[in-house]
Amino acid sequence: MNQKTLTTWIMATRPQFFTVIILPILLGTAIAWHLQGVFLPLYFGLSLVAGIFTHAGINVLNDYFDHLNGADDFNQTPLSPFAGGSRMIQKGILTAAETYRYGLLLLSIAVGIGLFLVWARGLPLLWIGLIGVLCGYFYSAPPFSFHSRGLGEMLVGLNFGVLAVLGAFYVQTQTLSLTAVIAALPLACLVAAILYINEFPDYAADFKVGKNTLVVRLGQVSARHIYVLLIGLSFISVVLGVMYKSLPLLSLVSLLALPLGFFAVKTLYAFYEKPTALIPAIKNTIMLHTLVSVLLILAFVI
Repeated sequence: MNQKTLTTWIMATRPQFFTVIILPILLGTAIAWHLQGVFLPLYFGLSLVAGIFTHAGINVLNDYFDHLNGADDFNQTPLSPFAGGSRMIQKGILTAAETYRYGLLLLSIAVGIGLFLVWARGLPLLWIGLIGVLCGYFYSAPPFSFHSRGLGEMLVGLNFGVLAVLGAFYVQTQTLSLTAVIAALPLACLVAAILYINEFPDYAADFKVGKNTLVVRLGQVSARHIYVLLIGLSFISVVLGVMYKSLPLLSLVSLLALPLGFFAVKTLYAFYEKPTALIPAIKNTIMLHTLVSVLLILAFVI
């Protein structure tokens, strides 16, 4: 049996993607400061830890269920640390049983922190957290396996966009806000785009095992257009948010990130069937999500 170090357990969670949960929590907190002048460091820290553990647990469990359905085992062109999962099971570093137990442990820690926040801050957090945990678990777990029903992208956008921002805002203010929802829309589109573009390298393996992601359902050629739509909607939502005075005028600075989107789209259209050549587009999509998120956070803080 391979000796497991702390690094092993950390890498099994795919921490390179944690920005997609950290940034919306930061944005929700920044909006609370902007609208109500509130910042509660303890509850912010707990929100952040709960969010990271939830995301980590979901990632680990996704590896487990993708092992069960054969998707990661059939994937001969993994682009780790991007597509193809963590490969911990495939490399014999963790057993399937260890992976499953580890995923449940991470989620349990997140749920424990979440329940404390529900007790301390209010019942709406229960529903936000419950939707997040259930959608995350059944993203790849039967009987629902949302990723095979063409629903994965929408649910990821909902949970890592709208609900994460709204939940972080509520933790600070104990109120809900339409501004938080509108500000979350660019992040929702971009996190969905990260998941979506990662489905192109996995297309052959997913198709073979019947993992009917949206890219598998549409076919790679037609599926490219949805990626353009996601990138376009992320910037359109910023412009409309400013026009209708839901977002600060300074939010328009996020349009400076547009070239990253153009480059990623161009790369995807040219190399959608060549996994290795897609690496720059995948990196650009992650950078685009990060840059737009940071600029929106700064717009609310400043």
